[in-house]
Amino acid sequence: MKKPNFQGWLQQKVSDEPEVILAGKLEYLRLYLTDAMREIRNKAGLTQTQLAEKLGVQQAAVSKLESALKEHELESVLHYLYALGADLLIAVKQGNELYQASDNEGSFLVDVPDVVAQKALAAKMSVREYVRVAIEKFSSEDDGLRTALVKLLESDDSVAVKVRERLGSRTIQEIAVKLEKCLSLSEEDRIFAVKNVLAANVAYRESNRGSSDEVDEIELLDLAEELLEKLADILE
Repeated sequence: MKKPNFQGWLQQKVSDEPEVILAGKLEYLRLYLTDAMREIRNKAGLTQTQLAEKLGVQQAAVSKLESALKEHELESVLHYLYALGADLLIAVKQGNELYQASDNEGSFLVDVPDVVAQKALAAKMSVREYVRVAIEKFSSEDDGLRTALVKLLESDDSVAVKVRERLGSRTIQEIAVKLEKCLSLSEEDRIFAVKNVLAANVAYRESNRGSSDEVDEIELLDLAEELLEKLADILE
């Protein structure tokens, strides 16, 4: 669902009147919220009348809830969404801090796979805490691994020298990122992925036209195997 670009329009029209900007934010929220509500109801295959029957109200009440021109009580919106098997996730942002105000600790403003919730339960942690810790750990490992890869590729190691000969216009950072992705694959797939990363670019091929493709493939596989041995040392 594409958000209405009302906020962008508002910022162009006024930018220094807090009261007007606040009114615009409220209008934007109503537009987006009611658009989402109508879309959810339509996906559920219900008319306004049918949903009204589930809620125990008149059709006019549902129509009012779906109108961006009307005031909306939070309680009424929650009842509407609950009847459709949906929920409202709310967050408050102040500076760089984001405070989620949803009543469900396990609910996020992004989709979280069931397997993550299961791992959090096994670790005796809330989903929110588990995700935060996992992200912090992944970020630190990611930075450390990439730094180690760059250090290896910049070294005087004979394998690193061979790899740099095949860089062409690519930078060591680019190769490090690609090798990092290779390491996330299964062991049997890694060597072919690394070989593809090392594949000679146009300039390299033109300077070696006398060699056959078969020989080049063998050289690439040998170099990929040597490089993987070096990478294995980094992972230990």
